[in-house]
Amino acid sequence: MHARFVFVAAVILGLALNVRAADIDVTTIEPDPEKGFEILTNVPMADPVLKIKDLERLWMVWEPDARANAERATPEDRRAMTFARYGFIERDFDDTGLPLGYTDDGQGNLVTNCFSCHGGKVAGMPYPGLGNSHHDITALVTDVARLAAMERGEDYREIDGLVATFNTPYNMAKGVSNATMFAFILGALRDPNLDLKPSPTDPTLFLKHNDLIAPPWWHYKHKEKIYCDSFGSKTHRAIMPFTMSPGNTGEMIRSWEDEFVHIKAYIESVQPPKYPFSIDAPLAEKGHEIFNRTCARCHGTYGADHDYPNVVVPIDEIGTDRTRFDALPPLALAAGNMTWFSDFGKHRIDTRKVGYIAQPLDGIWAKAPYFHNGSVPTIYGVMNPSERPAVWKRNENGYDQQHLGLVYETAEKVPDGLSSTERRAWYDTTAPSHGNGGHPFPDQELDSDEKVAVMEYLKTL
Repeated sequence: MHARFVFVAAVILGLALNVRAADIDVTTIEPDPEKGFEILTNVPMADPVLKIKDLERLWMVWEPDARANAERATPEDRRAMTFARYGFIERDFDDTGLPLGYTDDGQGNLVTNCFSCHGGKVAGMPYPGLGNSHHDITALVTDVARLAAMERGEDYREIDGLVATFNTPYNMAKGVSNATMFAFILGALRDPNLDLKPSPTDPTLFLKHNDLIAPPWWHYKHKEKIYCDSFGSKTHRAIMPFTMSPGNTGEMIRSWEDEFVHIKAYIESVQPPKYPFSIDAPLAEKGHEIFNRTCARCHGTYGADHDYPNVVVPIDEIGTDRTRFDALPPLALAAGNMTWFSDFGKHRIDTRKVGYIAQPLDGIWAKAPYFHNGSVPTIYGVMNPSERPAVWKRNENGYDQQHLGLVYETAEKVPDGLSSTERRAWYDTTAPSHGNGGHPFPDQELDSDEKVAVMEYLKTL
């Protein structure tokens, strides 16, 4: 039975056991971070998502009240509404007017790039490399489909909450995504050498959908392994699975290897933003001492004595939502060691299941919301488990300097009568993969004054 399951898991992921394509030499070009940024923002590597001209027309298929507000608005305000609805971030380094996370394909279309998830903003300021805690991919693909239906003369209102291949949700709440599942699902369409298969098999038979917040890229350089459960190797090929759009051939994906050497170099060059508000220096110094005594053994030390230990905390000890932990069986991870992305096992995926990595904390003030699933809107909530909101909705650009994180409103439950897009704006911690429990350590080791001091110190990182 065990051997049969190994075979089934491999076939589902498009990875035939004991089959290995010809080795491909790993590139040895000189990494260039600046070139990596240029590639990210200017080289299309995915299928088109929408037409550039549709950025100014999507409002026409919004909910009645939202559509009426957009119709009355100035073009500038309407654009701001559009960016807010889909979580578009301003691309402030050129004058194209395009969102940061999308690239012009030269044919009037926009394709996603890595910044769609890893280009965010805090206090209204864009930060390439910060996780995008605003985006709503489901809203975008749904409204694009609605606009196309309207142009065909069909009733676009019947289209709602679109999903992807194998009935896969893009995201179940605004600001998070089901991204890691897409790597496996897109992999099911391909053989070990990344060429498309004629008859893919549904991998969701044994994978669990789960929402994740995209981590900030400035943490990447500290880690020995990538992802919140610390299984991925730190190679340029390991960050390429999201190039597996169905329209890309295996040859196309493999041809971008050199580009991803530069992209990886850019990711490693990203630095955290400095806290822009006031800091109580004596209190922060007190917090530094407390932090080093209680928190550093997992999260590391910072400044001149910088040391990040890469501690993976067992799942029963950390206690945070375990859906992601259970979502990827070891056999599914092992199958990844048979593909081009791992150089057919030369750069191995770690199949041991332990828990979640204690993240680095530099730039932590800007990372909100917190935990791997984005379930806690402020550092105060991380430090005070009993005060974490159960159902909450963030505002667009506010920053809470007292609690360090998002400005948000709460409700006893998600309000009734909302569209799917409006519902996703409310983060419901009772929903699957959205639990906000766990990380009880502040209550176990710190009193209320010590928590305040540690929070002040975190502003300095």
